[in-house]
Amino acid sequence: MFDQTFVNTHAQTRRPWTVAISLGLQTTLVAIALIAPLLHIASLDPPAKIQIQLPMQKVDLKVAPATTAAAPGTPRPVFHAPRLQAPTTIPRQIDLTPDAPEIANAITTSGPASPLPGGFTIEPLPPQIPVVKALPPSPAAPVRVGGGVQSAKLIFGPRPAYPALARAARIQGTVRIQALIARDGSIGNLQLLSGPPLLIAVAIEAVKQWRYQPTLLNGEPVEVITEIAVTFALSQ
Repeated sequence: MFDQTFVNTHAQTRRPWTVAISLGLQTTLVAIALIAPLLHIASLDPPAKIQIQLPMQKVDLKVAPATTAAAPGTPRPVFHAPRLQAPTTIPRQIDLTPDAPEIANAITTSGPASPLPGGFTIEPLPPQIPVVKALPPSPAAPVRVGGGVQSAKLIFGPRPAYPALARAARIQGTVRIQALIARDGSIGNLQLLSGPPLLIAVAIEAVKQWRYQPTLLNGEPVEVITEIAVTFALSQ
């Protein structure tokens, strides 16, 4: 019937009153199904009352509060504000006797004991001895310094002659030597670190003649361990 009424318009039934009755019944059933749950309201029970009882203590108002009693015989501190008070009476005679010497100044003076009124004497303080600070001793071990820093103190450094055999073999490179510079700037205790074999001998002989400015530590010359690099290039 629904298909004939709303979908296929060409196959309508010849009894329109039956369609109206069917549509009315269906609408009534849908309305009842939607309204019926709204008519039933569940009763809500009020929450149970919770009794809260707090412990109460009885306070006796007749009892005086406890006070901290001071120990017997202990004087109570009295604080007086520093202020000037006007004299109540005018003296008839003014005392012009000189004041006693200041004890603080008498103590700091040097010399024989000076008597004070009342039989007291003040002994002078002993003279103060100046304290001389000793300079720190020079380090026993040599000081290690970088090669770049020590090269700035070079005052005599002849270049080594390029060996003919090494030039013919077209050998070039850098010979690195560890050296001990004495307090007077002379070279000693040379140790080879690296370098081409044909260039080592001439490099060491040349470095033995080098001289440096003395290295000072706290104003005193010290021994220095440094690294010396001697470079050989065919373009020399």
